[in-house]
Formats: sequence, C-alpha cells, structure tokens
Amino acid sequence: MIRRLRGELVGRAEGLIEVLTGDGVGYEVGVPLGLASRLPPEGSEVELHTVLVVRDDAFELFGFETARDRELFQRLRVPSGVGPRLALAILGALRPERVVRAIRAKDHRTLQTVSGVGKKTAERIVIELTDKLDDLGDMGDDPVSGDGVAAAAVQALRGLGYPRSQSEKAVSRALQGLAEAGDPDIGAEALVRRALRHV
Repeated sequence: MIRRLRGELVGRAEGLIEVLTGDGVGYEVGVPLGLASRLPPEGSEVELHTVLVVRDDAFELFGFETARDRELFQRLRVPSGVGPRLALAILGALRPERVVRAIRAKDHRTLQTVSGVGKKTAERIVIELTDKLDDLGDMGDDPVSGDGVAAAAVQALRGLGYPRSQSEKAVSRALQGLAEAGDPDIGAEALVRRALRHV
C-alpha cells in the first residue's frame, strides 16, 4: 500500500500530476479538481497522502493534501455505486468540510450538485455514512461545525439530546433563514431558539 508520496513535481494537468521520486520512478497521480493548480511550480518538491486502488485492469494512485482528505475519499468509496473516480469528483467539486456537513445534515441536494451524483447515489451516501464521519472532526473552517456562534448553537442542541447531524441541519436552516431575512448577526442563544423550530 502506497500511503504517502514525496518527490519532484514534473508534470501536471487538470486532475492529474506526475511525481518523480528519488529512486527515479515517476508516478502518475489522480488528484481532486483544482489541487494540481494549487501545488507549487514544476521542479518543486511535493508530498501527498495517497491511496492505491487495485483493479483487474489497472493500478491507480490518488493523492490528497491531508490525511483526513484521504480518509474521506476512502469513506466515500464505501457506498454502492461510488467508485474512486466519483469519490474524487465529489472532493473536487465540494470542499471536504462541505461534503462532511452535507452528509451529516442529510443534505442530498448539495451532493447532487456534483456531476455524476444522482438522487439515488446521494441517498446511499447519506444513509451509509451519516454516523460514520465523527472521527474525522470538523475538516477545517466549517461555519456550522467550526468555532463561533453556529458551533455554540450546535453544541447547545447536542446538549439537549439531539444528534449531531440533526443539530447541524437545524442550525444551517436557521442561518439560511436569517441570511434570507437580511439579519445574519445573532447570538448563540437566539440562534438556538430559531434552530429548535427545525428539529
């Protein structure tokens, strides 16, 4: 199993890079859309967290910026109908933290914005992964699961006995309502009261 790859970036295309390691072996690595352009210039050293997918007709290597991104990719491959290419497309179209939030909140519509993810696939992803992502943490700057008023509201709802996914969905809906009303600034206590309307 190749779990990490370090070497010189010698080529890139959209969704694909080539890394030349110190032993002279060049690896073709599939990466989420946009990652190739964020990497340093060709000739620079890069390090990726990788997954080797072995199929009957090919060996494919996929690379990610962080170990948590790699683990999320692995989880996304679990539901039936989600292969490595579709899992990679999901992480290329949506930020990892947004993927996690959508799954926890049972937000099928967000997942369906990804090309190749239909209603049934989105439903399978949610059903199979909703309660299997807690160990991944908050995956970065998430307005609901991160720091601040929204996170405090989620914690308050969880303290009242509501599950994480239901709490996050309720807070998200409350925040959306506030934004639509042109009143995004609100304290945690008031946000909790509004979120309770959606649980």
